[in-house]
Amino acid sequence: MSQPNIFQPKSLHAKEQLLACRVGELVANDFRSAHLFSQHGIDFCCGGGIALERAIKRFDADETALLEDLMALDSQGDKQQGLDQLPLPDLLNYIEATHHTFVRDKAPLLVEYSQKMVRAHGEKHAEIKPLAGWIRALVEDLMPHLMKEEQILFPAILGLHNQVEMQNCFGHIGNPINAMLHEHDDALQIFEKIRELTNDFQPPAHACTTWRVCYASLAEFEADLKQHIYLENNILFPKALELTA
Repeated sequence: MSQPNIFQPKSLHAKEQLLACRVGELVANDFRSAHLFSQHGIDFCCGGGIALERAIKRFDADETALLEDLMALDSQGDKQQGLDQLPLPDLLNYIEATHHTFVRDKAPLLVEYSQKMVRAHGEKHAEIKPLAGWIRALVEDLMPHLMKEEQILFPAILGLHNQVEMQNCFGHIGNPINAMLHEHDDALQIFEKIRELTNDFQPPAHACTTWRVCYASLAEFEADLKQHIYLENNILFPKALELTA
């Protein structure tokens, strides 16, 4: 049975379900809600872990108006459309709250699953040890990458947007952007290796539960990473460079 669309409460019960959802879950379900939360003064980044009802009270938002705006999203087309219309501060917050959080939540699990596979099956299946090595390499590349974006590049982009003169050691904003583009390419190349070793994330018939979960998680991780990279390469970075034109 399909799940009801949380943006179409048809009854008091459905409305209560919406209010019970965490802010971060609503943003992950539809990025456009991030812009609405910003308009209504709700912090969806650091405050994303609390229920919508609690967030409305904490930030003194208009519950009726916000719920109407959220429900209206369903009639405004595909939730994947209009990413380039998101204001830069909201776009930065969205990337951190959605994609960076996803990487930090899921990456340690991928390492854990692959290590279990090495211990249980590494001696009999030649692909497992190199797979675990590539997964670890991917995670070791991504974690400092996120930190460089959050601590250096994103604040610099926000400073440009706000027309605030900032002291930095990298010169033109294009320099760290180019570095991040290269690191994005590196991550995608690692995933090509992982795809080869996993037969495009297809576990063999004899695979145990951990093996199957690992491959399914890798497929999910790759899909999110490609969305993440597309958003930065094709929307965020060009917007940032336009500010220096």
